Amino acid sequence: MNINKVLESSGVSRFHAVPGLAPQTIAQHSWGVAMLCQHFNPECRKELVLAALTHDCTELVTGDIPATAKWQSPELKVLLDKIESSTEQEWGIQFTLDDDEKRLLKLCDGLEGMNYCLERRRQGELEASVVFYRWAEFLLTKHSLNSTENEFYLSLIKQMGDLTNGRK
Repeated sequence: MNINKVLESSGVSRFHAVPGLAPQTIAQHSWGVAMLCQHFNPECRKELVLAALTHDCTELVTGDIPATAKWQSPELKVLLDKIESSTEQEWGIQFTLDDDEKRLLKLCDGLEGMNYCLERRRQGELEASVVFYRWAEFLLTKHSLNSTENEFYLSLIKQMGDLTNGRK
């Protein structure tokens, strides 16, 4: 593992393209993703936790390209995936996951994004609601959730709804 690159990547900022939303570091985000993976699968393998902790490290090379840009342009996503894969291989952070682990990692990536936006909305950042609901819609249309995952997802939706409607 190229520990110098991994540690350096921890300070890359997320959400830089969203005016009015405080940035989040890769380190903060990845820790949350790893904790969610372990929460939903307490017996998860070390490889899943490591993949969660390093899944965005390559943004040191590519920057944090907004998810909406990747959703809008499949060609861009293919190109970024290629760059990210070769960088992960070069840095020794390419972990082999089975299909269930890949699904859980993607899900937790989105749920952590929703949770971050919820926390920022609590701090008064109104733009966080817009990003929150983009993640919510993406997860709802792209992932099937088990009962525990769905319960967490719905709790985030309820909390955001309460904030948006002036209830705490």
